[in-house]
Amino acid sequence: MKLLLRTLFVLIFAACTFYIVFVESERYESQSIALLKDLSKKQKMNLGDILLGQGSSTMTDSKILELYIRSHEMFDYIDGKYHLARYYTSDALDFKQRLYPDALLPSYRANRKNLLEKYNEDLLVRYDDPSGTLELTFIHTDPEMAQKILQTILKRAEEIINQFAKENARIALGFIEKQRREKRQLFIKAIKKLIAYQNAHQTIDPSLDVERKMAILTDLETELVKSEVEYATKLKTFNANSREVKMLHENIRNIKASISRVKKQLSGFAKGKELNTNVFDFELLKSDMEFSKEVYRQTLINQEEVKIEVAQKSKHLITVAKPTLADDYTYPDKLWDIFTVMIVLLFIYSILETILGIIRNHQD
Repeated sequence: MKLLLRTLFVLIFAACTFYIVFVESERYESQSIALLKDLSKKQKMNLGDILLGQGSSTMTDSKILELYIRSHEMFDYIDGKYHLARYYTSDALDFKQRLYPDALLPSYRANRKNLLEKYNEDLLVRYDDPSGTLELTFIHTDPEMAQKILQTILKRAEEIINQFAKENARIALGFIEKQRREKRQLFIKAIKKLIAYQNAHQTIDPSLDVERKMAILTDLETELVKSEVEYATKLKTFNANSREVKMLHENIRNIKASISRVKKQLSGFAKGKELNTNVFDFELLKSDMEFSKEVYRQTLINQEEVKIEVAQKSKHLITVAKPTLADDYTYPDKLWDIFTVMIVLLFIYSILETILGIIRNHQD
């Protein structure tokens, strides 16, 4: 029994070694490093993003790009150029790695799901956080084909990320255009309210009227002081009933009446409403108009920025290291695989040998 078990494991090891050395397909790697750069705005990471675990826009774009590279759409694009579906069912791959149109086992059936899984097994994408770069690798039995496929993936990825950016910009542009129309109507409405107020109160600016009346009041009060001094001086020289003194007294009375009238106008008593309220209402309407104007101006600026973003190629996938052309196969690592098979078989053999020894001792 022990000899039979040993022979069985030797045969299994020999079969596995034969498969690894002579049958398993030798596959080549093409590697590249790319950096996604957004030229439409400054790349930055603030403290809030770090504390909340949110990455920069470049990290987000890189993750989206990775998802697209692994998607059905990218596979269909590459398949249309390099016939990957035919490759995964061809003799270029050994019987274990190949897919079959009429396979009984679902995992070996050449359907859309398994073809995409095979594509993703041969495609390695890793985002390096410190440098912000994407490390891409594609594996194929033909080293030149691996290089060409990786070049095509990089080119297509840059086209797609710009399509995404432009589509987002178009959506934003539609929203901003709607906002522009709304803000313009609010701006016009604010101007009309201000003009209506000016027409109703027959004034350009109540604060200017206040300043003008204050200047008049100051002049009148100065004139009053001068007249009172002159009147007091003349009383010492002339009779109070003299014509000149009476005229001066009348002039003082008129000045005081004018001062009283101007003060009433300033306080609003003449129209039954405080002038301060007029000033307040006007300033409120004016500030509303200026605010609407500023909002409208900012909306126009944002609209122009988005228009530029739609028109330009804002995102670039910069190839830091071009796809390599392998001069030797990477997979399989034959010595390591043979050593691994040997260790696993010895481990299983020792367990079975121990179990059989326990059974024999128990029978004895």
